[in-house]
Amino acid sequence: MHFGVFLYGLTGGGATRRVLTLAKGWAERGHRVDLVVVEPRGPLAEETEGLHLVPLDFGRFEKPLRRLPRRWRLFWSRFPLAGYLRTVQPDLLLSAANHAHLPALAAKRMARSRVPLVLRLSNHLSGSARGGAGLKRLWNSLRLGIIKHRYREADFAIAVCEDVRRDFLALVPYPRAQTAVVYNPIEIERIRRLAREEVPHPWFHPKETPIILGAGRLSPQKDFATLIRALAVLKDRTPARLIILGRGKQKKALEKLVRKLALEDRVDLPGFTLNPWAYMARADVFVLSSRWEGLPGVLLEALTVGCPVVSTDCPGGAREILADGRYGPLVPVGDPKALAEAILQVLENPPPREILRKRAEEFDSPRAIAAYLEIFERLKPPKAGVP
Repeated sequence: MHFGVFLYGLTGGGATRRVLTLAKGWAERGHRVDLVVVEPRGPLAEETEGLHLVPLDFGRFEKPLRRLPRRWRLFWSRFPLAGYLRTVQPDLLLSAANHAHLPALAAKRMARSRVPLVLRLSNHLSGSARGGAGLKRLWNSLRLGIIKHRYREADFAIAVCEDVRRDFLALVPYPRAQTAVVYNPIEIERIRRLAREEVPHPWFHPKETPIILGAGRLSPQKDFATLIRALAVLKDRTPARLIILGRGKQKKALEKLVRKLALEDRVDLPGFTLNPWAYMARADVFVLSSRWEGLPGVLLEALTVGCPVVSTDCPGGAREILADGRYGPLVPVGDPKALAEAILQVLENPPPREILRKRAEEFDSPRAIAAYLEIFERLKPPKAGVP
């Protein structure tokens, strides 16, 4: 088969990593995969071997559009994406993340294309609509109204966890029979191999105190402010230090909070790394502090290397991954005291790492790759002249 996979670009986020794992898995099984992107540059640009990279062509508008924020480039991407559907006509187009769905739906309508369009529901819709304040919150509410109307035009929807599908069906009048749940893929062997590499951070050379680890985009969704406040609650009860990997617009605000709480010698935000797994393998606990999620891959990656975890019980798949708390404590969203108590509990009584590793293996990538292909086979339109 010939698939188009549409997403914004090759950023280093977890969602992009999952899409690349799926796409490369399909390519390894003999399918042609076009990775159709708005922005072809990024930290993961070197990890597209075996895929046909298709940067969308904005023509003479490329330079002015490059000056605009990402959301506006995504809005205008419907025009070159419609051209791709008209000229290339793949067997199927997968819109690979929530940010891509509205332009993908618009492009199919503009192209009058019969190419089946599948939405990969990568995040909790109503949870993300509650994010932000003021004008951003108003925009999120308006966008949710558009989603309720437009998402019905898709041919199929694949949710990354059951809670995301349940939320989608509660919001959008859509046939349940045209949906499925396929958990995000985790490359178990690759992660464990890379986890053996050295960590450059000085707090590991030598490692004199327990290390708490967070990782993700520095954004309101990830709520690292609550994680920093949790460490402030703990500062007189444990000498533990906190490392938060990632970059984003909230970095200055988080650094300001660290100074306000007098935690400069206990918290570090070193930025983005291509190998967070080496940190996870050596950390004492990994913490997901998010307000909402899809299926949080960082939790699965931490489990893959046997790192104990604590998570907020946020909308999305954290509860499913941790089996209602069996593999790690779940605490209320935005509650630094509850988060602090759970972290201390894990530091003092860590679970056996082998049990955590075995749990992660239930999410190994071959299962997800095969599940998507089975759905794609059902949706593939018949060739001309074939009954």
